[in-house]
Amino acid sequence: MRTVLEFLPLLAWAGLWIGGGWLLATSLFRLRRAEAPMVGLGIGLVLQAWLANLLAHFLPPLPAFWLSAAWIGTVGLCMARASGAKARPGVSLSRWLLLAALSLLFYAIGRGLAIFDDYQNLPTVSLLASGDIPPHFALNPDLRFGYHYLLLLFAAQIMRLGALFPWSALDLGRGLVMALALILAGWWGYRLTRRRLGGVLTAGVLAFSGGARWLLLLLPSSWLRALSGNITLIGSASTTAATLPEALLSPWKIDGAGPLPFPFAFYSGINPPYVMAHTGISGLGILILLLLLLTAQRWRRGAAGLLSAALLAALAIANEVAFGLILLGFLLISLAWIIAHRSWRLPRALWVWLGLLGGASLVALLQGGMLTEMARARLTSASGARSYFDASPSFVWPPAIISAHFGSLSLANPAQGIVALLEIGPIILVTPLVFAWAGKSFKMGKWYEAALIAASFGSVPALFLAFQGPLFTATPRLMSGWLLACTLYALPLLWAWASRNERRAIGALCVAGAAVLPGLVLFGVQLVAVQKPLYATFITPMDAEMAHAYWDRLPPRALIFDPTVYRAPTVFGRFTRSSPSWYTLLPEWEALASNPDPFRLRAAGFEYVYFDRDYWDGLSPAGQALFRAACVKTLAQVEGVHSEKDYRKDFRRLLDIRACW
Repeated sequence: MRTVLEFLPLLAWAGLWIGGGWLLATSLFRLRRAEAPMVGLGIGLVLQAWLANLLAHFLPPLPAFWLSAAWIGTVGLCMARASGAKARPGVSLSRWLLLAALSLLFYAIGRGLAIFDDYQNLPTVSLLASGDIPPHFALNPDLRFGYHYLLLLFAAQIMRLGALFPWSALDLGRGLVMALALILAGWWGYRLTRRRLGGVLTAGVLAFSGGARWLLLLLPSSWLRALSGNITLIGSASTTAATLPEALLSPWKIDGAGPLPFPFAFYSGINPPYVMAHTGISGLGILILLLLLLTAQRWRRGAAGLLSAALLAALAIANEVAFGLILLGFLLISLAWIIAHRSWRLPRALWVWLGLLGGASLVALLQGGMLTEMARARLTSASGARSYFDASPSFVWPPAIISAHFGSLSLANPAQGIVALLEIGPIILVTPLVFAWAGKSFKMGKWYEAALIAASFGSVPALFLAFQGPLFTATPRLMSGWLLACTLYALPLLWAWASRNERRAIGALCVAGAAVLPGLVLFGVQLVAVQKPLYATFITPMDAEMAHAYWDRLPPRALIFDPTVYRAPTVFGRFTRSSPSWYTLLPEWEALASNPDPFRLRAAGFEYVYFDRDYWDGLSPAGQALFRAACVKTLAQVEGVHSEKDYRKDFRRLLDIRACW
């Protein structure tokens, strides 16, 4: 009963925005009865998180979270009463069960994996839940963290309202988003093919299609060695093996990969399968694009345009690259209209979309996230604009494609060009069909569809631009418009193209098989992780126990010293000051960590110290004696159980050093 009562606030909060989103979907858009529930769920999820972000600029987190959900529920009810539309809860229980099953599956997989920046996502979720909105850099509060954090904010809402740990809340929020996006992709495929099988296969292509690095395994060894001489492994690829042939035969060395390692040959540094979207963005950007795709031509009244503008503004904080590509797509189709008709008088509907994008862009410059920080950096002096990321691009010649594993792959180098195409994968073979559909959409005035496909041209600047520092491997995201358009339209268009020709059908099946094989292999590996859940690579049950007792209980601006720098912000929802980036440490912090002294730590601004048995045993007797000074107060200590491999009992200790002057 106590557990049920603890979850009541979370369920009530979710009920407000789910019901409100459903009512908004039915009253503002002409949707099929079966489509409305899932579209409404997506609208409610995205809009309440976006509103919560805006409100949290001025309010504490809990009021902001509740007010955003209440606002969605109230507006949805008012719109429904004005239009006479009603949400029908009894519609197809099987679809709700499917959503629940997929969400729980992705949640269970997420519990068993700690891949893709848990060290970044978990501290940020914890700090967002404690009220740091827009977020600052967890390892240095002097830096603003201009990140696409809308999914992390949604996880922070679940954490705060459900009294969950940050790792559980992130897995739960990510699971729901990933599952819902697949279901909406299925509805899109059904709408184009008018077949349930077409919808299921469209969702399957989205889930599993990716790069075709594995095709390198079919090359003669001499050819592979020749290719390897032109390829430089970077990042996790460089820790996997010394050369490309060795890496292709090796397990991918990545932290938190679960009991069974991922085979390096089946991943891609440019186009990874959707089922591997266990990141800080995950499928939220795709979810928003699908919501717009399903509602773009179905407005009932003008308020539907305002809702679409809000979704676009939310996209800017969920995935700023996708927002920029949509903006580019609309500019391109506007230019195409002007050239084709030799007139500046654009169709009224197109002007409406441009106006909505203009309004969303203004909001994006103020609401927080990467675009806000980019604008701030341009409008303020270098000394005043302190942001974590440097989004200033540099020009690249000859043109190149950036892979997260192989670095810059020059198109002037045939060997690197081949590897780049395989990293992208066979899904791009449907590009001619997709562009033909774009032309048809353009002629029919389906502006959002035409712009979504026209966003593929964002791949062109991606060939000539590179970013520095942490954003270097983010360059492939500029190609995401092309890849997503091919993915969403591949099955429906191939269905029509090959349905009456057996040879075409066989060819389409071969291409589809090659495209989805990597995702199926990686998904199979993920399923093994379901049986072995973990917190994170840097979190243990002792840390969870400490978080249960002390999360958000320390003074709001307190700084915590922790030799494992990601741990304290996650456990306590408070900052540390150790690093200029997630990957490096400040020299002054390293000096403090190697020779800790509560008086020096206090002079450096730290008020609390959190450490484990290994760190304590590594201190000299004199160093340990310093932490027994009268000014040091032990707030809490959690002890673990010793194992056969370690005779000592591990512990976590939280010290208060505020009196050490």
